[in-house]
Formats: sequence, C-alpha cells, structure tokens
Amino acid sequence: MSNGNIRWYSTIRSKIILVVTISCTIVLGGLSVYNMYNEQQVLSEDLARLAQVTSQRLSKHLIGPMWDLDSDLVDDTIEAEMLEDNIHAIVIWDAGTKQVFSARERGADGRLIESTGAIAGDLIQSSSKVNNGNKDIGEVAVFVSRKNLKKALAESTVSNIITLIVLIIVMAIIMTIVMSQIIIGPITRLAKHADDISHGDLKQTIKVESSDEIGQLAEAFHRMQTSLRVAFKRIYAKARAS
Repeated sequence: MSNGNIRWYSTIRSKIILVVTISCTIVLGGLSVYNMYNEQQVLSEDLARLAQVTSQRLSKHLIGPMWDLDSDLVDDTIEAEMLEDNIHAIVIWDAGTKQVFSARERGADGRLIESTGAIAGDLIQSSSKVNNGNKDIGEVAVFVSRKNLKKALAESTVSNIITLIVLIIVMAIIMTIVMSQIIIGPITRLAKHADDISHGDLKQTIKVESSDEIGQLAEAFHRMQTSLRVAFKRIYAKARAS
C-alpha cells in the first residue's frame, strides 16, 4: 500500500499525536484539578482567617462603645470593617437582652444596608465575645462571602483550560514538524524506494541519513538492493550463457 492510499487518521503521525495529546490532556488536566483543589483550600482558609481576625478585632474595638451604649460609634466601626469587600455581614448581639444591638449586610447591589441579623447564604462565619473584664457584654459575628472565591476559581479554571489548549496545540505543531523531519520523511522515502524496487528499478540510490533505527532500516534496504542487483546480474549472465 502506498502512502497516498493511507487515510490521514491511519498515519503514524496522527496516531502518535493522538496518543500524546490524550496523555498530555490527562496529565495536565489532572494537575489542573489538583492545583484548583489546593487553590480552593488556600482561598477558603484565607477567608476563614479573615472572618476570625475581623471578629476578634471587633470584639476588642467594641468594648468601649457597647459599654457606653454608643450605637453610632458601633455602626461606624462595623461599616469601617466592611470596607473589605469579602465581608458580607456583621452582626452584634447584646449579651444582656440577647437581641441584635447593630447589624449591617450587603444588599444585592453590594451596598451596605441595615440588617435584622438573620444572615443566610453560602458564608463563612466567625464569632467572638465582647468582654469587659470578666463580663460578657456582647457578641460579634462576621460573615464572609464565598462569592469572590468562586469568581477566582472560575477565572483560574478558564485560564487553566486556555493554557491546556494552547500547550496541546503547540505540542501538536512541534511534534508534526519534528516527526516530518525525523520519522515520516525518511520512512516515506524508503517506502518509495521499496515500491520502485518492487517494480524492478534497482538504479536509485538509497541514502543512509541517520544512525538510528530508521538509518538501520535504510541500510537494510541498501543491502537488499545490492543483493538483488547481484542476483539479477547472475541470472542475466546464466541466461546469456545458455
């Protein structure tokens, strides 16, 4: 079968590129999933740490304002902390009345609004007691949103997919060029020589272009061609002698 009759999907080039592409996709895809998992863990830990640090800081800053029942200063302190975009809501409870002393949360448009203290959603929560000496005068709860985490993961996923696609395309192009020069080209030329020999043409020159397996194959073709020349000469000589 000549090279012209081989369909593109049956060529060595296509098979090697397919195998390497699938292998790279599996390996790089697995690494991307692993990195995304680690990134999610790190971001989740960062958000949890943000909630904890903010609640602990507020528990100290609110001692005076809550002891003095200064609701305006409490509100200002909350709003100052919520300049951090990841903080979705902050709720302050009065330890004595068990009621909400002050609360703020983000509305649908991201603006701060007063809250009833009933905070729901996919949030990370951290609470700390507001303690004046040996007496608890309140409790502060900080709710951190996972929205930015999901956004960061989505952006990372898109970036990883684009990188994977680009790498596969670049590798396919490089492999095509390299195989054409190192493997496919020499094999195609040897196939042409073999086809010519099968039709009785023993005059072409078979060049040994490398010292690898393909070079060994070319050398074997060259020896076969030489042997056939010798055999045909003997046959011709016997035919003339007879």
